[in-house]
Amino acid sequence: MSIITLTTDFGTRDEYVGVIKGVILRINPGVTLVDISHQIPSQAVAQAGELLASAFAWFPQGSIHLAVVDPEVGSSRAIIAARYAGHIFIAPDNGLLPMIWNDQKPQALVKVQNSRLFLHPVSATFHGRDIFAPVAGHVALGMDLNELGPAIEAADIRQTSPPRAEWVKKQEIAGRIISADHFGNLRTNINRKHLERLVALCENRPLEIDVGGHRVVGLSVTYSQHDNGRLIALINSRNQLEIAVVGASAAQLLKGFESLSVRVYCR
Repeated sequence: MSIITLTTDFGTRDEYVGVIKGVILRINPGVTLVDISHQIPSQAVAQAGELLASAFAWFPQGSIHLAVVDPEVGSSRAIIAARYAGHIFIAPDNGLLPMIWNDQKPQALVKVQNSRLFLHPVSATFHGRDIFAPVAGHVALGMDLNELGPAIEAADIRQTSPPRAEWVKKQEIAGRIISADHFGNLRTNINRKHLERLVALCENRPLEIDVGGHRVVGLSVTYSQHDNGRLIALINSRNQLEIAVVGASAAQLLKGFESLSVRVYCR
């Protein structure tokens, strides 16, 4: 059984997502379609890459991941397909896919140019329907990536350089807020490995987290161990440092969170 996941910034109010699914199902009626998210902020390529990087490994090997967050739709930007870690990815060449493999390399990478697979005439504003969907449908039927177009090197595609947390002192990490989830919990680019190393360096002194003029002392394990309204920090299911307000929204409390830096240290 083939699986195709969908990640877009289309939302669900309009027909776009449904049409993409319809095109895929016309080609491969037996495929299983799974929505990862259609609520990526408009044209937020880096957030789409972050989300897909955290989600794809939970699917069976051989799954196909279609990501259509495409600010340059209709332009000369390329469309690429890759095989990495036993999964297949199809996306615009806009820096999204390199966030999946970071400093590693995909096992196969091609530029999608086989126009016989496309729906014609190809709309200049809806490549999701006319190119991405039929290509994904055919790959789900067993088409090899080499049939989509010529092989290319990872160095030939556009790269994204998302901000990385940095060690600014022996016992201090500087990072930033990178996104908010549906509940208003704020994700950072500081990960579990950073925190575990810092805890060891601090010899079990409590960590302190500064963000947006607020200070949190210590890492929580769950939301429910505190009263409502408390600003806390914990490690989320993505293994990121997360800033949350128990029973409320950290995104509402820390307005303008997209520009906020985060410091984690011990005294």
